[in-house]
Amino acid sequence: MEDYVALDIKTANSSRAAICAIGLAQFKNGELTNSLYSLVNPHEPFAERNTASHGISAASVAQAPTFTELLPLLHRWLDHQLIVSHTNFDISALRQALAKYNRPQFTFKYFDSYVICQQLVDYPHHRLADMAAYFGILNPHEHHALHDAQTCGRIVAALVAHRQAPSLNSLLNKAGFHQLGVSSQLEQKKFQRTSALDLIDIAPAVKTADFKKFTPAALFYRRNVVLTGNLQLMTRATAFKKIIEVGGTPQDTLTETTNFLVVGHTNPQVVGADGKSPKIRKAEEINRVFPVITIIDESDFLKAIAQ
Repeated sequence: MEDYVALDIKTANSSRAAICAIGLAQFKNGELTNSLYSLVNPHEPFAERNTASHGISAASVAQAPTFTELLPLLHRWLDHQLIVSHTNFDISALRQALAKYNRPQFTFKYFDSYVICQQLVDYPHHRLADMAAYFGILNPHEHHALHDAQTCGRIVAALVAHRQAPSLNSLLNKAGFHQLGVSSQLEQKKFQRTSALDLIDIAPAVKTADFKKFTPAALFYRRNVVLTGNLQLMTRATAFKKIIEVGGTPQDTLTETTNFLVVGHTNPQVVGADGKSPKIRKAEEINRVFPVITIIDESDFLKAIAQ
């Protein structure tokens, strides 16, 4: 099996750039071979909600290194490696922290184990704890960056074994992905989003989804889908009909049961300069606690409803 490094990041508040802990777990041939954990002093206030989740406070990180002080070590672990995280939150946090300190983006390939599990594991929920329970993996300390990273890596290995895939690349192909996402300093995105289709990347030439490979036949099958903004190519009523035709359930209101948020065109004069509608903000808020809502744009939506 290909080598990979599992990444998990915790943040001090609602800003993904406010990293307060990093966990890394190196896997070779599906076996954990090395780990790295560090608290990080973000020099930002801690939100009670975040501290309640991971147990880290301002006092915990008072003597910890800053993100920039850890960068040489992170480069050795991450540059030119295959990285996995359970949801895109961790990759997004890394990128936003690098942008915050005006540092070049790392260069590596990556994939999202949450998205892969969604496609290949028939289970009601696919959060890290859900998949650990499904595969019988013990996580001795949930919401601890090191243990969550190790658990993420073990889930990938268990999934390869469960599907009897000859390689990790073969497993990704079974999930409909034919290339890995690539992280580089060239990436620019209006929204930090979790895309099941392009694995959040970058080069227009990177094409990763073939919907004929998805099982069941559509990404939205047995999933709840919410729309926000104005779609350019169809009315909302038509979009709802298309979602139903591929086995999904359209929702008017975004809740913790929502699986996908489709983002159409938003008017900054109405929603604010960043272009984020209330539904986008609510999805991001929910994802900070349990990253369960995949945010996609109209282009990805059109691929998802293609028959």
